[in-house]
Amino acid sequence: MLSLKVTILSIVVCAVISQTAEDYEPIYLGTFEQPIHSVGGDIFLLDDKSIYIQDFSHDGQAPDVFFWADGVIIPYITRTDLEQKTKLQRFLPREDVVLLLPEGMTVFDIKELSVWCRAFGISFGHINFPAFQRK
Repeated sequence: MLSLKVTILSIVVCAVISQTAEDYEPIYLGTFEQPIHSVGGDIFLLDDKSIYIQDFSHDGQAPDVFFWADGVIIPYITRTDLEQKTKLQRFLPREDVVLLLPEGMTVFDIKELSVWCRAFGISFGHINFPAFQRK
């Protein structure tokens, strides 16, 4: 199982490295606003279907917490676990995560990304997306 994960990660890294600078320029968006429950991390757009959060943190002290984009739960993978997950767990120490937007959704569609507690209906931190233009 570990060799499969290493192989997949190697393929992803090779694909990114083989792209030209014009094809691959992450766009820095900022950090989560009004964070609680130790939510943090630097947020980047990798492409129109992937969002990278460098050094994401969350204390894991609340039930039913997700990455949430305009009412849609967003699956993610981590640097150390390439299995897609939806429900957030404890991320202390920090971990790099990649959000994988579901079919039919792109970064051009998102107005706000949140770390959302569905059980209590509150945001543990959010970032508003600018209005991106397609090239």
